[in-house]
Amino acid sequence: MKAPHVTLTWHADFTDMLGGLRLIAASIGPARSACLLAVDADDAESPFARDEQPGWASFPRSRAERPYKAVAFQHDGTRFTRTELPEVPFAFPFIQILRTGHILLAGSRCRYTDGRAELNAALYSPEGTLEHRMTLGDGIQDIQAARNGELWVSYFDEGVIGNYGWSKPIGASGLVCFGQDGQVLWNFTPPAGMDSMTDCYALNVAEDATWACYYTGFPVVRVSPDRSRQAWTNPFSGAQALAVSRDRVLLWGGYQEERNRCVVQRLGNGSLTHPRHITLLLPDGEPLSTGTIVGRGSILHAIVGTCWYQLDLKELP
Repeated sequence: MKAPHVTLTWHADFTDMLGGLRLIAASIGPARSACLLAVDADDAESPFARDEQPGWASFPRSRAERPYKAVAFQHDGTRFTRTELPEVPFAFPFIQILRTGHILLAGSRCRYTDGRAELNAALYSPEGTLEHRMTLGDGIQDIQAARNGELWVSYFDEGVIGNYGWSKPIGASGLVCFGQDGQVLWNFTPPAGMDSMTDCYALNVAEDATWACYYTGFPVVRVSPDRSRQAWTNPFSGAQALAVSRDRVLLWGGYQEERNRCVVQRLGNGSLTHPRHITLLLPDGEPLSTGTIVGRGSILHAIVGTCWYQLDLKELP
């Protein structure tokens, strides 16, 4: 039996706003606005420099090939703001724009050398003035700011186990909550009966809680504002995004031939139940397969090329 088709709703097109700039990072902020980082075409490759080792492997650099001038955009679906940011050093960047208008940029990789960690993140004023730098650690998978300004950072396996000179990684717990000054406020510990987090595959910082799905085991975990945790076992591995509404969870993504899988389940007594598979389509009829795909609360957001699409779990029957 084929999974029923569900078409995402078009929300915005950034083409005119970008005006020829190249998009290098995209996310959804605490106000559910799109947060975008763009550069001139001549600088589009600089943030993605890698160290090549012939015949073996390549490794992402922790710094851009050269500092680049970037523009941060915040788009609410109708209106947008634009802020110029000179001399950005971060490679493989992330962006979040806080409710105050402050702009957080961070690089995914961070080296630890001679007893010192690189400063791989920075907070800018709404006008683009650098306010301070901080270290958020190596191996960043995702960053989502909460409405209260907390910075939730998830890590992939290298950021948990340690690489790039880290013997005691900041991201060893897999999920860390920081203050805006870079101070660690909280580290994840697994709920009773669950394995530790080795790789945080999916993160959703909602208004009333923070949700994650992680390896090993791929449980779905809810972290309440008081830091209490609740977990549900989950039979589906490899989900890369999740959305949550009342007693339902949507998981998107998987491995290999299931990389576009989307399944909706119910929050049962310690486990996810009643799985229902759906196929997500873009308005042109093509399956959702690439782009920046992230959950915030009940909404699954997809930024594909220069277009922004949404699916609200609340609206699914």
